[in-house]
Amino acid sequence: MKQHAPASMNLRLVVLFALLAIVTFAGFGSYLCHALHVQLERRDDEELAGKCRSINHLVQDSASLEDILARRHLVLDNLSGHDQLLVRIARADGTTLLESHDPERAPPGIDLSQIAIREWDSIQSWKLGDQHARYIASKPMTRSGEQAIVLVVRTASDRMMLLSEYRSDVWVAASIGTVLATLLSFLFVRSGLQPLRMMASQTRAISANRLDTRLDIQAAPQELHEIVESFNGMLDRLSGSFQQLSQFSADLAHDLRTPLNNLMVQTQVALGKPRPVEEYQALLSSNIEEYERLSRMMESMLFLARAENAHVVMQVQALDVREELGKIADYFEGIAEEAQVRIAIHGTGRIHADMMLLRRAVGNLVANAIRYTPQQGVIAITASMVDGATVIEVANPGSGIHPELQERIFDRFYRADPSRSSASGSSGLGLAIVRSIMSLHGGQASVRSVPGGSTVFSLRFPLPSSVLPPQARPGRAGKQASPSVG
Repeated sequence: MKQHAPASMNLRLVVLFALLAIVTFAGFGSYLCHALHVQLERRDDEELAGKCRSINHLVQDSASLEDILARRHLVLDNLSGHDQLLVRIARADGTTLLESHDPERAPPGIDLSQIAIREWDSIQSWKLGDQHARYIASKPMTRSGEQAIVLVVRTASDRMMLLSEYRSDVWVAASIGTVLATLLSFLFVRSGLQPLRMMASQTRAISANRLDTRLDIQAAPQELHEIVESFNGMLDRLSGSFQQLSQFSADLAHDLRTPLNNLMVQTQVALGKPRPVEEYQALLSSNIEEYERLSRMMESMLFLARAENAHVVMQVQALDVREELGKIADYFEGIAEEAQVRIAIHGTGRIHADMMLLRRAVGNLVANAIRYTPQQGVIAITASMVDGATVIEVANPGSGIHPELQERIFDRFYRADPSRSSASGSSGLGLAIVRSIMSLHGGQASVRSVPGGSTVFSLRFPLPSSVLPPQARPGRAGKQASPSVG
């Protein structure tokens, strides 16, 4: 089933204003008509009651019922100027004594003798054909004691006819007002949404080559400041990610080029002329070293990709921190002796972490420390509790890291000492892997260093309730039982 595109914001707001105008004008028009109707009806009823009292006085001043007929002109004088008022004076037995109109010439359906009087001296309603009438009836007595029945009826009202015309005028005015309000709302909405169109124009100018463009928050209304700030923040993140990706691609190409060139040049030299079997064996051994370097680099990159895309499974458990650090120290014992450095472990306690990832993170720091520690130096691995979290620190003496470089050493392929890193076979991904592992644990990796002094890397593992962050999802964490150095 084909889905229709949603209506534009202009159309929605205009329709909303139109509906609001219709409801408002209709409500006010109905209220005014009703209020005027109540006022006019009350005045008509007062006039109707007044006429009834006047005729009652004439009856009470008459000597007899026959005298009323002789004074007929007085009754008619009371009704002069009121063509819509009808009067009937009847005897006590209900026979008609006097009527103010000619029954034979009266409008069809009007027969005052047919009115069933329900209450006396009270205004009542009565339906005359298709019209509604109001009447009042009373029982005055003449001076001779004869009783009469006086009935005064209003079949229509000039005021009510005026109300009908007024009602028509109100609805015409309401219709015109609705149309004008709709047209004005279209202009106001179009003018009010101008900042959005300006923002859309600015966003169209943004491309991969112009990620430094930002929306002008000063030109946006106050209500859109939050949106503009969020959008600019998104652009900042995109720009940073794009620059990081570009730098990553350049660094990856640079790091892959060296071993590939070595393999290609060595192979071309070996194929230049026949050589002894020993030289071919030496070439294959050298090539294996380059292949291993490429394999470590690919494995590290694959781990980082899985960690960033939440494809690493977390098997968090309570571990004896001293036992784990001891295993890591034993693994690096031979490498440390060859570099003529010593590893010292301090601290006890429990840590909640994934065993394999813990060993890999600390192992990367230890391997990095061995690489930069001068001979006869001591690498100290310390575990302690700080604010309810387990903190593991790897400290080593050496040349230190300059403050302006400390923020970048966790980036991929970044090397504070490129010459020494290349010679040692480092891929520049070890500290990036450490940061990803700590992110999976919901913790932090940091460094503090003094140029010419010691360098301390800190891993902060949080409390058990917050160890597993939302991004840790099913995947593979690796199967190695010993620390894997990235």
